[in-house]
Amino acid sequence: MTDNPHYMTPEEAEKMGCCMSMNRPEFAAACIGKTCMAWRWENEEKEWINTGAGKGHWKPAQRTHGFCGMVRT
Repeated sequence: MTDNPHYMTPEEAEKMGCCMSMNRPEFAAACIGKTCMAWRWENEEKEWINTGAGKGHWKPAQRTHGFCGMVRT
């Protein structure tokens, strides 16, 4: 986990207000966290999973924290 104060778990994000709706009260909404297209994960790395015979697939590394891409970090 990083010391960046903007990073949070998706569950913590759902308790926040959406920064895009703050200036428009008629659109006030809660943050939808990881399902929002602005959500960015702290760890965007992927790891190669070798399934043998030269085959495999990329799997996202463990992701626990992220941030709103609309917030300057």
